[in-house]
Amino acid sequence: MIAVLWTVWWLLAAGALETGLNKWLDDRRAAGWQADVDAPNVSGFPGKFDLGLGTLALQDPETGLTVTTDGLRVTAPSYWPGQVTVRLPQSPINISTPDIALALTATQAQATMRLRPTPDLQLDHLTATGGPWQIDLPQGKLLAAKNFHAEMAQGDRPDIYRIQMEASQPVPGELIRTALALPLDWPRAFDVLVADITVTLDAPLDRFTLENRRPHPRAIQLDRVTLVWGPLTLDMQGRVSIDSTGIPDGQFDLLFENWREGFELAKNTGALPAKLHTQAEIMLNALANLGDDPERLELKLRFAQGQAFLGSIPLGPAPRLVLP
Repeated sequence: MIAVLWTVWWLLAAGALETGLNKWLDDRRAAGWQADVDAPNVSGFPGKFDLGLGTLALQDPETGLTVTTDGLRVTAPSYWPGQVTVRLPQSPINISTPDIALALTATQAQATMRLRPTPDLQLDHLTATGGPWQIDLPQGKLLAAKNFHAEMAQGDRPDIYRIQMEASQPVPGELIRTALALPLDWPRAFDVLVADITVTLDAPLDRFTLENRRPHPRAIQLDRVTLVWGPLTLDMQGRVSIDSTGIPDGQFDLLFENWREGFELAKNTGALPAKLHTQAEIMLNALANLGDDPERLELKLRFAQGQAFLGSIPLGPAPRLVLP
């Protein structure tokens, strides 16, 4: 009897899953989206639902965000379809907006999502892992690494998420090396790249996120961001609040080891206006000499009244932190 009931449950749920996907695609098309997908098929009886998708193409007319991929697989245990694992294809995933186009290629990459059993299916936890991966722009390779691990977990409030990321020996492509005007003997790979960040949104991430307005950040707290690349070490901590237009207010504390190399990078990339080079170097040398080690520099990246400052050095208008 139990086997019969389980079979009926699985068949009904599998049918509802396929029907729900088709309805979601139809709703997106009715809203003006491009939403094309090969006929989905559901398998995996009796222990799971395994949804196979062929070519998938989605485009949001409001933001211009376009995603195309081939061979996506979505699985979930039969007892709770809200614990979803998405396995990415080996072929490139193409992502574009009106401003940028990139291709993500990853090996053995998957993301596991745990949704809360509520009507809006809020995102409770997300884990993404994978082997070798790289991101390419039309102009060439942007970034690659041996593997990656990332987690995002809902906090005490439904609109707060903690994000932890780590990549193994990320290798910036020639596009980045050229933009930074790096010397030929500069190491090709980062030694360390880790981040521990808490983000407060103006709404939880749930099943309506793709259908309606994206939740926007209202606060970003850097619990730890560490980058070690050759002689350059950067640690960041701090917090900013963000208003309804995306303008930040607050500060991040920066600790530079061997800061002069970082200063040269800032000059080469134009992050520091040319007219401020001499003034900034004199000021930074003075600050560094106040400590025990002149190669170690502590600074504050401040945002106030729509402007950005590095210590007392004005950098220009603060960036707008909004999601497309």
